Amino acid sequence: MPAKSIAVVSSFSSDDVSITDMCSEDLTQVTHIEQLAHISPWARLSFEESLNKEYCCRVLKVGDHIQGYHVCSAVLDELHILNVVCAPKQQGRGFGHALMSDIRTFAEQKQLKKIFLEVRASNTVAQSLYEKWGFKQIALRKKYYKPSPKNHEREDALVYLCEVG
Repeated sequence: MPAKSIAVVSSFSSDDVSITDMCSEDLTQVTHIEQLAHISPWARLSFEESLNKEYCCRVLKVGDHIQGYHVCSAVLDELHILNVVCAPKQQGRGFGHALMSDIRTFAEQKQLKKIFLEVRASNTVAQSLYEKWGFKQIALRKKYYKPSPKNHEREDALVYLCEVG
C-alpha cells in the first residue's frame, strides 16, 4: 500500500480537506468517532490490528482534525470494506463520497475486480450512499449484527457488491 495523500476536490468550502494513510497517532480521534457513530463500535485494538495487517486504512482530515475514515482489506482480486465512517456531526458534507472515491481509487490502482461490504438493514443513509457509487445488494445475512439499544434483537446485514472496471 503506497503511503500517499489524495487531495479531495469538493464543494465542502475552503476547508483544508485531505485523505491520508491512517497511523497509530490517529487512533485516539478515530476510536472517539467510532464510539459516536456505531451501535457496536470497533475497539482500538481492532484498528491497531488493521494497521499491522497492512490493510488500506485511511483518514479524512479537515485541517488536523479527523472527520472520517475507512478500513479495507484486499484479497486476490477483491476488496472488502470493513469500516467506513464519517463523524456524525459532519455527515451530509460530502465526506462519505470523498471516502468512497478514495476506496474506489485504491481498488482501481490495485486492479481489483469487486468491492464488497455489509451494512445494517436499518442504515438507509449508508445504503443510499453505496447505491450512488454503483453498489447493488446481492445477499442478506440474517441476524448478523449485535442488537442496538433501541431494538434488543440482532439485526440483518445487507451484502453489497460493486464491480470495478
